[in-house]
Amino acid sequence: MLLAMNGSKKALVIALLFLAALPLVRAQDAGDLDNYKFRVEGSWWLTHPTGYFGLNGSNNYVNFNQDFGFKNNSTFTGKIDYRFRRKHHFLLNVTPIYESRSATLNRTIIFDGQTFNIGAEATASVRTWNVAPGYEYDIIRRDHGFLGLEIDVNMIDTRAALSAAANVNAEQAAVSGSKSIFAPLPAVGPVFRWYPLHDSNRLSIDGSVRGMPFFGYGNYVSAQGGLNIGLTKHLMLRGGYQMGSRLSIHGTADQIAVKLTHAGPTAGLEYSFGEAPPPREKVPNQPSPWHVDWVPFYLWFSGLQGNVGALGQVVPVNVSFSDVFKQLNIGYMTALDVRRKRVGLLTDLIFISVSSDQQSTPVENGFYSGFTANAKTFFIDPEAYIRLLDKDRGSVDIVGGGRFWHLNNSIDLLAGTQPATTVGQTHFWIDPVVGGRFRLNLSKGWFVNLKGDAGGFGAGSKATYQIYGGLGKEFKKRYSLLAGYRYLDVNYQSAGFTYDTHMNGLIAGFGIRFK
Repeated sequence: MLLAMNGSKKALVIALLFLAALPLVRAQDAGDLDNYKFRVEGSWWLTHPTGYFGLNGSNNYVNFNQDFGFKNNSTFTGKIDYRFRRKHHFLLNVTPIYESRSATLNRTIIFDGQTFNIGAEATASVRTWNVAPGYEYDIIRRDHGFLGLEIDVNMIDTRAALSAAANVNAEQAAVSGSKSIFAPLPAVGPVFRWYPLHDSNRLSIDGSVRGMPFFGYGNYVSAQGGLNIGLTKHLMLRGGYQMGSRLSIHGTADQIAVKLTHAGPTAGLEYSFGEAPPPREKVPNQPSPWHVDWVPFYLWFSGLQGNVGALGQVVPVNVSFSDVFKQLNIGYMTALDVRRKRVGLLTDLIFISVSSDQQSTPVENGFYSGFTANAKTFFIDPEAYIRLLDKDRGSVDIVGGGRFWHLNNSIDLLAGTQPATTVGQTHFWIDPVVGGRFRLNLSKGWFVNLKGDAGGFGAGSKATYQIYGGLGKEFKKRYSLLAGYRYLDVNYQSAGFTYDTHMNGLIAGFGIRFK
């Protein structure tokens, strides 16, 4: 604690010295005080982890604070910002975190099939690696700052490990276990920066909040706020506080659950260079080469038919459209389409949790009298496309990319000749896909969309394909309402895990056109 206090005093003295030196820093000429094309940030981060890994409410989990008293740990966080248009940014955030601590156990822990008894001297470690590509659009941008909206896909890989020395048959033996979970989680929220001094970049305040709930699957939140001191026209000293992540993934029968928060003060440097492209002068009847369309949310009222399995147990499911509202089988989706002239990138992201009612169908020749099943599905579908036809009446695109799946099957087997049990399994795979997209513009702002693709080819699943058709209405050439129907089929089987199903149902959403 004393060391932490001394460190805080030193940081305060350094901050005061820089504040005292502010009058010596040259003021920037009037104009855009945040004018850059590339920006690189690097910060030291004193993070303090809180939470647990495993199935809470049982012995099959590790609580980083109660069991091991995890303390502050130094790491770093970095960000690259490519501002390719005045209000448009491509982003890349990187944050690696590793922490380890030893303690004498005050309770028995069963972790990864290993038993760690009371009194054992054990070492726990947690490693989190987050790489988050993203996109930012500045809704308001003025000379003294901006307010934008940022969308990230956080590719979070978290691993917890536990090791100890134990007596086995009167001999010392090492016992260890580890579990990991990969969660590609999207997040969206506001980001801002403000330069309060008149015509000067000496001082700025910034902050951001991004997050996303995933219904019964969990949630993710990231936030930061800071004060920046301009050392030169291009270099800034940064300081602030960051809740780098609050990750909550609810566990299922496979005993995988995470509730983990990393938060603490940060200090670092920011370097900006280049000049952002100036605003394009509006020329009558000359369209911009850039086109950005975003569907912040659309809902999929989906049924599920086929076979799902975990750890070799396979059951049939049949959730019809009439069961959707009763079982709350409603998926959340968002889509982003960025195109320059005839080349673009389309990203589609879906989370849906589909449950079945209790089934009286016997399983395993009567070993179990029935079952209930739940499938939590998350996938992101980035696709590059080329516009083959672009006319006032419509467009035709050819698309190709990959479908990144993260899926959990959980099955409750009801008692028969064998006692009731629950099995669950989580798998991640990538399917290459190719397809096409069509749009037909009707009169008075009405339009029709059609998209289809197919893939898998044995690289991930045996096969997958989908088709979507919808009707939309534009308002003021910027906003639109969408309604349609989507059908998605996939056949994936690996290591006792089965997901041979098709999902289908109505879609409704809202879209925004930025360019």
